[in-house]
Amino acid sequence: MSPVKTVPWRAISVAPIILVSGPQDFFAERAIKTVRDALRKSMENLETVEADAADYVQGQVFDLASAGLFGDSKLVVFEGAERCSDSFITDMIDYLKEPSDEAVVIIRHNSKSVRGKRMLDAIRASDIALEATCLDQTKEAERLSFVEAEFSSKGRKIQRSAAQALIEIFGKDFEELSAACSQLHNDDSGEVTLELVQRYFGGRLETDGFKIADAAFEGRGAEALLLLRHSLAQGLVGVMIIAAFERKVRQMANIVGNPRATAAGLGVQDWVFEKIRKSTAGWTEESIARVIHMLADTDFAIKGGEGDANYALERLVSLVANKGKN
Repeated sequence: MSPVKTVPWRAISVAPIILVSGPQDFFAERAIKTVRDALRKSMENLETVEADAADYVQGQVFDLASAGLFGDSKLVVFEGAERCSDSFITDMIDYLKEPSDEAVVIIRHNSKSVRGKRMLDAIRASDIALEATCLDQTKEAERLSFVEAEFSSKGRKIQRSAAQALIEIFGKDFEELSAACSQLHNDDSGEVTLELVQRYFGGRLETDGFKIADAAFEGRGAEALLLLRHSLAQGLVGVMIIAAFERKVRQMANIVGNPRATAAGLGVQDWVFEKIRKSTAGWTEESIARVIHMLADTDFAIKGGEGDANYALERLVSLVANKGKN
């Protein structure tokens, strides 16, 4: 027998026997749903049966995988194979030798224990089986790939900054990340931008970037750093903060050295314009330019360009609070 074909969960396809392995339960649920949806498209009367491998009794797989009373095809899903009975191990090894033509059997094993190793080895040595891996994705690059794939699989694109913002808002919760991606896909068309993510989910941030930017641009450096550190502790940092600073510096750049600037010209209400105008005291075109350059450097830093992204954000806040003076 040749070794089993192994694919990441998103690339799962139909096979007589499918091992869905790995600790990430949400990915496993998505993988199993993909197989079920594919079978339903090709089979009118698909019968789905779910069973717990821990409660397995001898001979059960052969009974469940046999054709139904009216010849219906079967999808049999065994959950909890990491807790399986001895009979399950023995029967699955035997089933590999003579699988039913009328069924697809899925075995879910979370890989957190070595229970069933003999069975897993047999599946992985089989040329009729498929293994779909559901590994944890702890690195930012992996989570970015997940978000981007949620849109590319539906023919959509998402800006990298927008994907980073979603990750910062929803953290490592892939179920919430997926739901957020679905909402953006269903409620809007075209490329998903940072502005769109902010409009939909900005309210999820406990301490938003605009509070930090306001404090910094108004010269309240200690307060701005405290707000920033609170955001860092909550995991709510990065592109959302950069976006707030960019918006603020654009507004100020339109006022500093421009006595003809108006609220209408900036597209803001009069009281907002007056607040921005007051905060420009002590600023010059040169100091605004220094902040703009620092924003570009900080954006580069938080996207992996420097080893300490938090320090880069604090450096930006300090420069702004000091009115762009080094």
